[in-house]
Amino acid sequence: ERTDKAWRHFFIDLNTETDFNDPNMERIDIEKIHDKFREFPSGEGSLKELFEAGPSTAFFLVKFWVNLTMPNSDPKASDTFYGHDNKYESKEKLHIKVSTKACSFGKGVVEKLQTVSPVALDGRLIYDVEKSPLCEYMVSFIYKLKDLPDTKLMNNVLENFTVLQHVTDMETSETLLCVACVFEVSETNQSQYSIYRLVGNGAH
Repeated sequence: ERTDKAWRHFFIDLNTETDFNDPNMERIDIEKIHDKFREFPSGEGSLKELFEAGPSTAFFLVKFWVNLTMPNSDPKASDTFYGHDNKYESKEKLHIKVSTKACSFGKGVVEKLQTVSPVALDGRLIYDVEKSPLCEYMVSFIYKLKDLPDTKLMNNVLENFTVLQHVTDMETSETLLCVACVFEVSETNQSQYSIYRLVGNGAH
């Protein structure tokens, strides 16, 4: 995002009205992707270990097609901001911790921890994280990816890059939501995504 509002670019964009409780959502066995989220320096369990601790209904995979058709700019320019927004909703008042980890070849390389309290809005409890800055690692990664000469090379890099977002109740440490993210480059000038429910033990 440019601070002068000249343009705003979304690398990925997940609709906040997405229904994660859709009973017809396609399912994917966690065995197919757990190796992409297997080791974290913080000592927190791998994706598979988190899944086994449950509740299994809180685990999802999102595949994003990333829009890299952004204007050329200096990543260190003072009028350029790189960030992300997150929004959650609950029926009861909670205080949540949001852990977002970037992984390379299945190993966590950088983590952001945020704590969020709800705001009541029209009878709903909303947890809103706005314009949270991306770390230097992620900004550098985006520019190195964008500088590659073709989409095939970009997708080869993204094959080994993943993000895991884990939302927990601060008081009980219970998993409220865990979203594993994988990426490809969009062939259009828009970002796209597909959501899948993660299941175990060969369930379908």
